[in-house]
Amino acid sequence: MDYLKKTIFATIWDYKQAGLLDPAFDKDKLLLTNFFKSNSIQSSEKIIDHKNLEYQIDKKIENQRNHLSDNTNQNLMDNNLILEVENLADSSKDIPSLENNITNFKKFHSLKGSNKLLFGAGNSKSKTLFISEPPTYEEELQQKPYVEESNELFEKIIESMGLFPLNKNNCNIFVIPSTPFRLVKNLDDKISDLELMRPFLKKYIELISPKFLIFISKMPASILGLTDFLKFDSINGGFIGEYLGIPTVEIEGMKSMINDPEKKRNTWNNLKLIIQLINKENEH
Repeated sequence: MDYLKKTIFATIWDYKQAGLLDPAFDKDKLLLTNFFKSNSIQSSEKIIDHKNLEYQIDKKIENQRNHLSDNTNQNLMDNNLILEVENLADSSKDIPSLENNITNFKKFHSLKGSNKLLFGAGNSKSKTLFISEPPTYEEELQQKPYVEESNELFEKIIESMGLFPLNKNNCNIFVIPSTPFRLVKNLDDKISDLELMRPFLKKYIELISPKFLIFISKMPASILGLTDFLKFDSINGGFIGEYLGIPTVEIEGMKSMINDPEKKRNTWNNLKLIIQLINKENEH
């Protein structure tokens, strides 16, 4: 092996150790294979262009640096965006100011698919807070958390709990959507609307300060970053957990129960647990 080859070999080895060359990748494998092939033939029969080899190595390093730089810049942008929504949420002193801050935040990707934001409904001083699913097109238009068949089922659930639904003058529940807009898929690498919504949703709960929480579908827990939070205590076939120290249950989504009536059983098992706590609270 001549001096030039030794130098190139040492350089390739250094880059491999640094993780800039990976034999698992086809291009890097070809680069290394060509080099070692070139060492096994006579110098008069060289089949590798050393300058081209050095160029390929330099290009590889440049691409790695650009990729790292792009990732760093994207992470900084994401962190700044999270910090922005956290500051907006923290600065909200009541529900109107919170909803106003959400309205004025124009960086949700899903806004391009929504006509009008849907916010909380009912009695904001209620002890029982429902966090519903993202609105559908009709729910946005009618400015209601549920419409038609979904609304009928929702009202039956409320009444089965001994509570008064939204259409009653003595309504004693409050309902907020997990997102105030219809979700639009974000196919790029930017931060998701669910992550941006988390500080706002958490602030909603803090401002309302309910005694009991009911999550409808898995969406609220997903937005709040909760995993298995309902599975640490099982009673009578249901699961109950807590969020911010508040007793919390999760029930099936309205459409999900309409399409699969068997899921109503899961919902009822969880609701029974929160009903017991509500009844105990009312006795005091």
